[in-house]
Amino acid sequence: MSLSFLSECKEKVFQRIDALLPDTNKIISSMRYSALADSKCIRAGLIFASGNLNKEISELALIDMATSIELMHTYSLIHDDLPSMDNDEMRRGQASNHIKFNEATAILTGDALQALAYENIVASPEITQIQKISSIKALADACGHKGMILGQQYDLDAENNEYDDIKKIHELKTGKLIRVAMTMPHMGNEKQKKQLSILDEIGKDLGLAFQIIDDVLEVSSDSGTLGKSNQSDLLNKKLTYVSVFGKQASIDQALELSSQCISKLEKLFDRDEIGDLLELAKFMVERKS
Repeated sequence: MSLSFLSECKEKVFQRIDALLPDTNKIISSMRYSALADSKCIRAGLIFASGNLNKEISELALIDMATSIELMHTYSLIHDDLPSMDNDEMRRGQASNHIKFNEATAILTGDALQALAYENIVASPEITQIQKISSIKALADACGHKGMILGQQYDLDAENNEYDDIKKIHELKTGKLIRVAMTMPHMGNEKQKKQLSILDEIGKDLGLAFQIIDDVLEVSSDSGTLGKSNQSDLLNKKLTYVSVFGKQASIDQALELSSQCISKLEKLFDRDEIGDLLELAKFMVERKS
């Protein structure tokens, strides 16, 4: 796909993050270092693309939602890279936060970014009260003990052969936040209930497809292209789709999931309104980094 759409989304989100974090102390410097590092902002892109289907939500509301999604995602990456977790020294083409600063500061930075993700939604003048409640609940569910954190624990358990459901790991650790990115623009509005359910199903499949391709890229690309270590899964003896199903079968599964999502979108929504979503669904499995 043309990356112009994602570039526009990233510019809007980065401007918001820059405004939220005036550089005044070490923690804010650390937060800015990771949150404003070069990234594709796919989750933010999904917020904006899905938001095209809701005529009752403002762009400023979408910007705040997209910003919170990216802040939450950045927190997860900082903690994922820690020595006690995956022990990765590079992220988004630069030194991981704990390498640039130190491990304790990295932990605090992740905590602060998570809190700011919630605070930003609460403080938004463009998001209605009922949308705020629904969005915060969805974020907490996606990232807490029933979502991303549980997926991370399963991922760690798998290193010791104590867990072996790779699909569940990916659905929780990566997929849940992607599902929220697809659905958040439609939360708190009874008229959006039907398409909220449809978009949640599509988000679940897209999230899994996205992470499968991450597993494939880790064994087929290089660190410079990925902007992170391409040896992490191997060194940490991670359970991945490639280690379970093989490279080609993993690619085939990701492409099939993406194709199913595209078919659902084309069948259930106006083609003029889903152009960006269709392109993102393709990009998420065709990307090279």
